[in-house]
Amino acid sequence: MLGALGLMAALLTAAPPASAAVPAFELRPLVPAGADYDQRLRAEVEYWTLDKMAAAGLNHEDQDAAPPPGGWDDLSKPWPRKAGLISRTAGKIFLETKDLDNGTVARSACSGNVVAGANESTVLTAAHCVRVHTPFGLGWGNTVVTNMVFVPGFNGANLPRRTTSTALPGKDIAPYGVWGVTREFFTNTWSQSADWMLGHDMAAILVDNPAEPRPIAQVTGAQRIAFDQPQNQRHHIFGYPTINERNYYRPGNVSSALQRTFDGRSLMVAQGTSWADPVYYSDVMRGALSPGTSGGPLLGGFDPATGEGVQVGVFSRYDDPGQIIGILGWLQGPNLSSTHLGAEEQAVYDFAQSADPAGGPSSASARTSSARTPSAHKAASAVAAPHGAKG
Repeated sequence: MLGALGLMAALLTAAPPASAAVPAFELRPLVPAGADYDQRLRAEVEYWTLDKMAAAGLNHEDQDAAPPPGGWDDLSKPWPRKAGLISRTAGKIFLETKDLDNGTVARSACSGNVVAGANESTVLTAAHCVRVHTPFGLGWGNTVVTNMVFVPGFNGANLPRRTTSTALPGKDIAPYGVWGVTREFFTNTWSQSADWMLGHDMAAILVDNPAEPRPIAQVTGAQRIAFDQPQNQRHHIFGYPTINERNYYRPGNVSSALQRTFDGRSLMVAQGTSWADPVYYSDVMRGALSPGTSGGPLLGGFDPATGEGVQVGVFSRYDDPGQIIGILGWLQGPNLSSTHLGAEEQAVYDFAQSADPAGGPSSASARTSSARTPSAHKAASAVAAPHGAKG
């Protein structure tokens, strides 16, 4: 137990808070500041060859996505490629994690979205995409991300299934490049309960590209962001649904008119009127987007003509009001539950958007010195936190 606490002290460090009551937390940077920063950033990005991307980012079957018999609908539909801002700001995240208890390494995929910020380098996603700790050895284990890249505008149409190619993706797959994740921040609540039990499943990650001198927002544009917005509104959720094992709308689980499958190749959208979950302060909406969508943006005021909206939430998990034991409905749906961006999430955003992706001085310099120090005493307030989880 003491060894595990010591390890977590090195991994998890408190980013000085935007307000004293609501701190944000930072994991040890994936690409630390230093003389070898550029070399390590390039190694992170070039780790993701076509074979690794296909294994992590496509479904586990030999067939591609299939719509319902009557065609795609508001529960889920592909978003047209190069159609407005969202087709550039939304992207697929490829990640590798390590279980801190048994050393198991695994690869998977999430979704994310570029948002406006001072550093023009901030992407929002779900906290469980970077850190998970389910108690008693259940569920997703005790995992932390060890390698992560963001591919805005990802297009998997030309990504071969089960390929053995060690080539890097071209512009047909990564039209705006592959961006290495350098720093990762998440909410105070998630630092204490990284298992969905207390909600606040949101993270902000900073990205950089060794082949691109401009920050990502100058390449893709950025969506606006707002906090504590009115709930019970019409919303759009975007992401890259990938696997069908926990796809509520899979064949055999719902009526034939609703059945559909996903493959992880395309950006998809669900739209409808959400309702507020007062217990978890989340936005719940009926929708059909399978795992892989985690971290995708919940947008309010979305204009399909321009692809522009305001990010007010992050997709976190599923919801089934028919389950007597509510947690069982978190696995597959039929509803989508998104973390509503409130005070804790704003603390994360405020720190991340003012920080330097490369770990140098920033407009938040008074805060960053301790946030970048992965030492046990700086992490003391976070040592007791990891009751977390990954999903």
